[in-house]
Amino acid sequence: MKPNLVVFTDFSPAAERARAYAAMLAEAVGAELHLVHVFLPMTMTTETGVVVPYVDEQYAPETRRHLTQLAATLPVPATTDLIEADWSGAVEQALRQYQPLLLVAGLTATSGPVDEWLSNRAIPLARQTGYPLLLVPEHLPAQALSPPCTVVLAVEDRPFALNPNARRVAPLLDALACDIITVTVLPSDESTGGWDALRAAQRCGLAKIMLGCGLHKVVGERPASGILQATKDLSADVLALVDQDHGLLHKVFSGSVIDHVLRHTPVPVLLLAGHLTPWAA
Repeated sequence: MKPNLVVFTDFSPAAERARAYAAMLAEAVGAELHLVHVFLPMTMTTETGVVVPYVDEQYAPETRRHLTQLAATLPVPATTDLIEADWSGAVEQALRQYQPLLLVAGLTATSGPVDEWLSNRAIPLARQTGYPLLLVPEHLPAQALSPPCTVVLAVEDRPFALNPNARRVAPLLDALACDIITVTVLPSDESTGGWDALRAAQRCGLAKIMLGCGLHKVVGERPASGILQATKDLSADVLALVDQDHGLLHKVFSGSVIDHVLRHTPVPVLLLAGHLTPWAA
């Protein structure tokens, strides 16, 4: 199977940016591009209280026609697929059918958790499926639609490993030949640290260049703010984060670094499923 990228798309501004960015990546590395739109048929309740599907006979053909038109505007050939299923079922079907190097989706600017849940339902996909997920901000400027030169991999100063499916993106990063810099944010009293983060990054298998990647330390900042500052200071084109799924209680009491970064990022964010590990002897 030829290397390919899957873009979960709708007709929002964020989805337009995601399609454009994915097309640029596909063109740069010679990958196939597949646009996937998920359609969950609505239901209605009859007078007797029975829930039945509401059939809109025009929606599917009109949507397919619109997707075909959108694909025709891209600089690379792209297939289109309208999947009529619930979200999780549609994702499973797309992964089984295409086995992509990378999932791509738009990142809509939101004003709160409910809006975020409705607009950015792709965010949990890296954690749920293990596949690498690239989220492209809706306000990404046109001049950023070029192959990335610098990728920042932001990690905690602790040993970690990427899940096997997360490493599917390695051939894409190798083909792009971009520089990858490990970033870790340290408290003021641990400013000499960072080496656990670097060793783990060098061994994680994200790309061949990782074996010789450098370390950039941010000291005395909150994690999310420090990551965003490093992204700016290093002129990074993409920010990669390891999604370790710390759990609901961690998010409630400590907040989520990933959530904060996604709300404020000026560049595409690559989410990679991973987990903490002890060092092997």
